Amino acid sequence: MISWNQWLIVVPARMHSTRLPRKPLADLGGLPMIVRVYQRLEPFKLRGATLVVATDDDDILQVCQKHNVPVQMTDSAHKSGTDRCAEVAARYPLPFILNVQGDEPFVDLTDLEGLLTKMEKDGDPMGTMVHRNHQPEDHKNANCVKAVMNDQGKALYFSRSPLPYYRDPENFEAFWQHIGVYAFTKKGLLEFCSLPQHPLELAESLEQLRALGHGLSIAMTEAKSPSLGIDTPQDLEAARARIRTP
Repeated sequence: MISWNQWLIVVPARMHSTRLPRKPLADLGGLPMIVRVYQRLEPFKLRGATLVVATDDDDILQVCQKHNVPVQMTDSAHKSGTDRCAEVAARYPLPFILNVQGDEPFVDLTDLEGLLTKMEKDGDPMGTMVHRNHQPEDHKNANCVKAVMNDQGKALYFSRSPLPYYRDPENFEAFWQHIGVYAFTKKGLLEFCSLPQHPLELAESLEQLRALGHGLSIAMTEAKSPSLGIDTPQDLEAARARIRTP
């Protein structure tokens, strides 16, 4: 059983996405995207978790307040959503933090429960999710982040490049696609955010490589349902189509 009253769920949201400007406020089936993400996670709040949006933008603040979404302002100097989560986490005496990006309106709650259960059971400082993807075109897409892990379910590496690289393309079967959700112990989160950015993180623009580069372990759980992170205008149109489909 998950100890819901020990979990803080933070949805970081920033306005200045280079690939999709004003992304958190993009219309998604009649509601701003950030509101859709909050509503997706609201069942966890009803079970006892604390749920809050974290932003540095007045427009996002006002939209959240209009829709009765709990929201807190954070420092505009943060370099990542995880840094924003850490600022909010420092305000709560809760031992576990779940960071769900503000562009993940379709993340599966059952999959999230699997991640939370593993974090409570195994005590890793950090955890995330992956989904088995069989599409070769996604394997080549730099916007689709790939992961590899060892036989004990710990992350080995994440990359925007094809990973693993199939020397013979005919041997391609599938790859692990990363889903932009992170869980932390509070100690693990604060340690992560105290570390300097790592050259691998800067090279790939993937903050989870800060943890691996500095020797922190990342637990991996398999998501049975694919998510649909929204990074580009094409992703947004696909999300709108998904919302319209009964």
